[in-house]
Amino acid sequence: MPTAILDIQDLSFIFDDGYIGLNRISLSIRQGEFIILAGKNGSGKTTFLRHLNGLLRPTSGRVRVNGKEISTHLIETRKTVGMVFQDPDTQMVGDTVFDEVAFGPENLKQPRALINEKVSRVLKALNLFHLKDRHPSTLSGGEKRKTAIAGILVMDPKVIVFDEPFSNLDYPGILQVLSTLMDLHRAGQTLIIATHDIEPIVFEAGRMIIMENGSVMEDGAPLDLVPCLESYGVREPCFSKFGLQPRPWQK
Repeated sequence: MPTAILDIQDLSFIFDDGYIGLNRISLSIRQGEFIILAGKNGSGKTTFLRHLNGLLRPTSGRVRVNGKEISTHLIETRKTVGMVFQDPDTQMVGDTVFDEVAFGPENLKQPRALINEKVSRVLKALNLFHLKDRHPSTLSGGEKRKTAIAGILVMDPKVIVFDEPFSNLDYPGILQVLSTLMDLHRAGQTLIIATHDIEPIVFEAGRMIIMENGSVMEDGAPLDLVPCLESYGVREPCFSKFGLQPRPWQK
């Protein structure tokens, strides 16, 4: 059985105004898993994700990455767990796609030749190399999301966390990002994808965790949990509503 790369024990978080964001969450995430984190807006998904690489610190409980407490191994954690935010524009700082993807390795003072090699390799793997000289603001929604993924992937993380990766994308953009996610998973990446629209990935993922009011309510095989989604404010996929067999979105 794959080893646990993330171990969460009694994780709770209370905001400054007293609102309970997370309520005693305990679970383990194994290396190589493809997990859907489902729940309606305000269920605690983003708050939970931000604890996985130390962007938020727990009020109580703990998060361990490869057996090490995040609070005392923050730099190592952020090399291991990369996060792609819901709005890719919030992550864009470079004047070109190449510069954007090179930002992380440059901050780590890696040798220029190594940076150029890694960035070129990642851009080619994600079919973005032809866009390397474009300004990120000129890209389509799907291309921006893939560029944000490239900026994380070049750091060689073991876990990649996505917050609503399909939001504000048209159908071709969704397919672009979905193809990238599947390529990453086939390459052995651990993926955690927070979304309230599970239809594009429910057939592909191996596990689904459903949150409500800061708590984990369900944890199991995605297709087994589909019938209970709407009781937690998440849209049931069309195939399930009409009694059809699930089929992958990827051809």
